[in-house]
Amino acid sequence: MTQRAFFTKEAIVEAAFALTREQGWTGVTARNIAKRLGSSTMPIYSSMKSMDEIEVEVRARAEKLMLDFQKRDYTGDPPLNMAVGYVTFARDERNLFRFLFVDRPTKSLPRKEAEGRTVGLDKLVAGTEPVHLIDQVPTAMKDPRILKSWIFTHGLASLVSGGVLDVSDERIRSLLTESGAAFFGFESHKER
Repeated sequence: MTQRAFFTKEAIVEAAFALTREQGWTGVTARNIAKRLGSSTMPIYSSMKSMDEIEVEVRARAEKLMLDFQKRDYTGDPPLNMAVGYVTFARDERNLFRFLFVDRPTKSLPRKEAEGRTVGLDKLVAGTEPVHLIDQVPTAMKDPRILKSWIFTHGLASLVSGGVLDVSDERIRSLLTESGAAFFGFESHKER
């Protein structure tokens, strides 16, 4: 069998993303990527500078997929949709969630970049701007309601991702709605 001497960056990242999805980040090595592509490791390093570069690309894909989950309309309530999407992502894409927040959290977005994208509570409640939930942490430090909501949502997602809780879509919605009532004093942001 003749080996390909070159793989596109896209093919390498796709293989690494698929491995992360299936096995978690610990399964992503140059050797495993090469094996998936039917090659030696040399073509991997011909197209990519390092495993760090591959990790950055896999992270971008995982974050995009998580944001896609958060943009779905689960409830008709944009802030609640965002939280439900976050927990649903943790449940349905456990290895990607763990990659982002457990296994490789030091590689997350630099705080300066995230801080530049934070939005205020008014935009969160109005649902006028799609946001990445993790980006709200700097805002949360200024608003205890957002901080408590973030801690509860992330904790729930972590428990679901770790297999400690097995929850249905309906149970995710009800837990988040109940926590919203406790933290914000109302059942739904739409009712305000």
